[in-house]
Amino acid sequence: MIKKFKDLPTNYKSALVIFIALVLWIASGIFKSDSNIATVETTEAEKIISVRATDVVAEDKIYYLTIRGRTEAENKVIMRPKTTSTILETLDKGQAVKKGDVVCTLDPEDRNARLDEAVANEKQAQLKFDAIESLAKDGYRSDNAVASAEAVLKGAIARREIAENAVNNTMLKAPFDGFVEDINVKVGDLISPSQMCGSVIQLDPMIVTGEVTEKNITQIIPQQKVNIELLNGKVIEGQISYISKSSNSATRTYKIEATFENKDGLIREGVTATVKAPLQKLKAHLIPSYLLSLNDFGDLGVKIVENNIVRFVNIQIIEDVSEGIWVIGLPEKTKIITVGQEYVIGGQTVNVQTVES
Repeated sequence: MIKKFKDLPTNYKSALVIFIALVLWIASGIFKSDSNIATVETTEAEKIISVRATDVVAEDKIYYLTIRGRTEAENKVIMRPKTTSTILETLDKGQAVKKGDVVCTLDPEDRNARLDEAVANEKQAQLKFDAIESLAKDGYRSDNAVASAEAVLKGAIARREIAENAVNNTMLKAPFDGFVEDINVKVGDLISPSQMCGSVIQLDPMIVTGEVTEKNITQIIPQQKVNIELLNGKVIEGQISYISKSSNSATRTYKIEATFENKDGLIREGVTATVKAPLQKLKAHLIPSYLLSLNDFGDLGVKIVENNIVRFVNIQIIEDVSEGIWVIGLPEKTKIITVGQEYVIGGQTVNVQTVES
């Protein structure tokens, strides 16, 4: 065998030596790796992670459905004249008005004179009718004469009412208590029925409009009492005044309205507001939001400890507040991991150090 090896060409000898050396090197690495793996596994098995946990107890909590929306005036009218004339006077923008206050005054021109003439003709027709009716009772006038006089009187009354309407049409009056939102003309402008004189907005009561998903719309009840929270933190009581019967085709949500009092008119239209409708009383836990995590399936939950064994529990958030989040799904009394939860998984044994919350 050795003689055959010596008889081989030099390049064959070199290749054979390199091959044998390579095989020996790989074999030594495998044995060493197996040894190291066994050592690491033994070390990891002996190592138990320590975590900190806090005992938490569920509290009675009213579950609110939160609906984000904005304030709107319950009534808003655009005032247009029924006749053509020149603007004589207007109120200022932002001015408070009572129902019946004149917002825009038009030049009556000859309308007052026509009204005076119509009133005089009505009085004359009334006197003539009364005289003929009295004579008819004594038999000196026929029923036909009475009917003719009555027809003349009714015509005079109609012309007087038409003349009164013509005069009244020169005064655009506020239909309700509110504020002058805008004035679109100036004194001296010629205005016609197609043009806007101004607009009046009613700020008491006001409404908050929002959108509710098809999943939650059945939980909203007409006339239900709700809390309305504004951006400045002010909370106002209100009630559900409208629930749409048809959904928005784009968002598949339903419009709702909640009405509230705004007697001083300080809450403006278009302010962001949150409607909180109480749905049910639950047992819930208030926990810091940083304790939330996801499992391998993407479920939201938190990690708790039971008998030194980590357990992942699915939860549902019912309200987000400044102190943390209210969640349901945890056992009423439980030990929740507060430090080290990111290093452990469900089913893992841990050392637990309990700290007060």
